[in-house]
Amino acid sequence: MDKHLIALSYLDNLGPITLQKILEKLEPPKAWSASFIDLQKIGLPEKIALSIISQRKNINPDKIVEQINKEGINVLTIFDDAYPKLLEEIYAPPIVLYYRGKVKALSDQTSLAVVGSRKISNYAQNIMPDLLEPVIKHQVTITSGLAHGVDSLAHQLALKNNGKTIAVLGSGLAYDYLYPKSNRYLADKIIESGGIIVSEFPPFIPAQPFNFPRRNRIISGLSQGVLIIEASQKSGALITAAYALEQNREVMAVPGNINQQNSAGANSLIKKGAKVITGPADIFESLNIFYNQEPKKQIDYQSASEEEQIILKIISGSPMHIDKIIEHCTLETSVINSALLQMELRGWIKNLGGQSYIKS
Repeated sequence: MDKHLIALSYLDNLGPITLQKILEKLEPPKAWSASFIDLQKIGLPEKIALSIISQRKNINPDKIVEQINKEGINVLTIFDDAYPKLLEEIYAPPIVLYYRGKVKALSDQTSLAVVGSRKISNYAQNIMPDLLEPVIKHQVTITSGLAHGVDSLAHQLALKNNGKTIAVLGSGLAYDYLYPKSNRYLADKIIESGGIIVSEFPPFIPAQPFNFPRRNRIISGLSQGVLIIEASQKSGALITAAYALEQNREVMAVPGNINQQNSAGANSLIKKGAKVITGPADIFESLNIFYNQEPKKQIDYQSASEEEQIILKIISGSPMHIDKIIEHCTLETSVINSALLQMELRGWIKNLGGQSYIKS
């Protein structure tokens, strides 16, 4: 553990590009102790050089290492053999990464980033297992941001299917700072499963809004492709997609209801050329993975009653609220409710919650 390199990563306003520029001219110990004149000689602006000199007075490299070890946090630098090659290729890769878990997970052969809305819809909850479980079972690592909603469900599906998952955080990894705190249990499960939680932010840095765009470039940078499940026009998931394009990664999106705000971002990406994902085969194709898809089990509707056949013609692969079903039917509401229940029990339709239904 290079205490001087770690100490340099603690300095405010010293991003990976500037730090890389320093390290091209000075070894970490010399960079840490460099004088103002030395820093100016290697081309640093006066403001940055003065900031480094000022901050160093309050930072003790030995104490930092002691605190990191006490927290049980590991450190990976861009100079280590275990540093992921994919991440090293991006613009401004993090010089120092802090992690808990198995570092090997960062270099798994194939990784898919899955991101989306924190306010996950019933529709997204319904389709995500169908899309991701076959991918996970093909040993594709799922990378996401541990946020509520789509991120959390992506991690949970990986764990449920004995897959590997990577959580990239926008906060430090000290447990008192880990964000969101309500996902501490999920973070522990990821670590226990052989996955990893990782951050470029020092362990005792709280989550801040401006941390997350930096975090998002790592999510895409660790992956061959990025899948946007659900996102509004202002969603952070779109920032991840933008980074993915810059990093020459595959960008995929699931189309959503045009009337839903949470679908606007994903639909916009599709209009701009993102790969349309309507099934796991589309994901495998984008990742260049051969996939011998099992034929979908055909549902026999022959035993459906006359009323059920009427409703089955109305319900499609898109969620439909019961009010719309009633509006398009000539049946009594009580008859419709009874038929929906029977069809759900037979597995012909799914109840997404909120009285919305979709054909299985």
